[in-house]
Amino acid sequence: MAGFVKKVLKSGLGILTSRVFGMVRDVLVAGFFGANALTDAFFVAFAIPNLFRAFFAEGALSSVFVPVLSDKLTKEGERSASDYLTSLIVFVSAVILVLLVLVFIFPEFSVTVFMPGYRHDPWILSSAASMLVILMPYLLLISVCALFSGYLNIKDTYYLPAASTAVLNISMIIGAWLGYMHSGNMNILCYGVLVGGILQLFLVFGAAVYNGYRPVFFSGINKDALQTFYYVLPSLASVGISQLNFMVGRIIASFLTIGSISYLYYANRLFQFPLGMFAVAVGTVTLTEISVANSNGDFGQRNKLIDKAVNAILVIMIPASAGLIILAEPIISLIYGRLSFGAMDVRATSFALRMYSSGLLFYSLISVFSRIYYSDKDVKTPLRAAFIGFVFNVLLGFLFMKPLGHGGIALAASIAALVNCLFLYIKLKHYSYSVVSSFSFIAKIIISAAAMSAVVFFADKHGLHVLINIVLGCVVYYSALRVMKLDLLKVIR
Repeated sequence: MAGFVKKVLKSGLGILTSRVFGMVRDVLVAGFFGANALTDAFFVAFAIPNLFRAFFAEGALSSVFVPVLSDKLTKEGERSASDYLTSLIVFVSAVILVLLVLVFIFPEFSVTVFMPGYRHDPWILSSAASMLVILMPYLLLISVCALFSGYLNIKDTYYLPAASTAVLNISMIIGAWLGYMHSGNMNILCYGVLVGGILQLFLVFGAAVYNGYRPVFFSGINKDALQTFYYVLPSLASVGISQLNFMVGRIIASFLTIGSISYLYYANRLFQFPLGMFAVAVGTVTLTEISVANSNGDFGQRNKLIDKAVNAILVIMIPASAGLIILAEPIISLIYGRLSFGAMDVRATSFALRMYSSGLLFYSLISVFSRIYYSDKDVKTPLRAAFIGFVFNVLLGFLFMKPLGHGGIALAASIAALVNCLFLYIKLKHYSYSVVSSFSFIAKIIISAAAMSAVVFFADKHGLHVLINIVLGCVVYYSALRVMKLDLLKVIR
């Protein structure tokens, strides 16, 4: 278990490094460009390659190929694993190149599909189309990066793959500043994305070569790579549907007031901070460790790892969700509230953040539960769960958009995550989380989080600075756990 937590910490620290630079990037983009029709266009154009990134990169393909690659390294050796990985890179690149050609031919049609509310505004559509043409090659770069990152994870290298996105964020920071200096030209920001993707690929490729990878060409078609694509098809749909939940929100938001897409983006970025820093780190390491346990036939270890992951998520995400809901507005004001991002933008983004945060725990558990299925090479169950959640998201999004505006779209996504999570848990085989035996553990977390929430709410109402309040909340939560004889660090270990 000590090795497990060490790997989670490495992955989490890498993600934290990336997210810190990502936060700086978002602060500058919000301050330089604000929340308006042009930023709506950029966030839609940027979301399109990121949507397909979920199909071809870490979300879907990695979840399927990591267990296979682990078997290759364990049973057949380095050359066989390199041959398999090289074939995957070639296949993925070929498919993505076809997609890029289609987008380059029909850029305005592509953006109209994802922001139909602006279909009568040719200037915005044209701006979004020009941005999309610049941004789409990033999809190829980041997809190959994800394959190398999976290889590095199996080699027990977690920090660098997770932190490599910091290179992209730094490049975008430079692009945002240059764009602001050139009369708010967001195309320069798009070029920052492209340059960052190139640099990120060089970084992870170099690390993969250092850890033993050697490209294997002219060895014929790797049958296992073809088999991986057979398995990955349902997984592509599953993860793609999960990503579509956010994209559908943007599509619906395009029919609301100008800036709604941007409000959802800024709120989602903050929501993704704890999710990516901890839950995704736990899920990434859990997938690798469970795959190794399965390869060794150690199913007792497998279930212990799942219990550990679930407990770690509960003890972190319950208070994190409560804190984000209570302190949404002062956090948004502190991070984004400057230059072109005014008080109205702060209130609107805070509302969306509260709605997203209500589903933080469920998104986190999905990150673990779905990877259990992938480690067992079951890709159909996560697909069914994601589709059911997607249907709920679409229906509730249209139901809530009129009374709650863009906040209703975020709330619909959280409820959909709850449905998805429950379905995945109910369908798990050979594993169940014992709520009865863990009742005391869960009760202590809830009581401690309630104490923290009360203190934080009271302090916020009396004007305590948000940073001091966050530290105060952490101290209260940790202390309450200790009073009830629950060691937070021990739970994570």
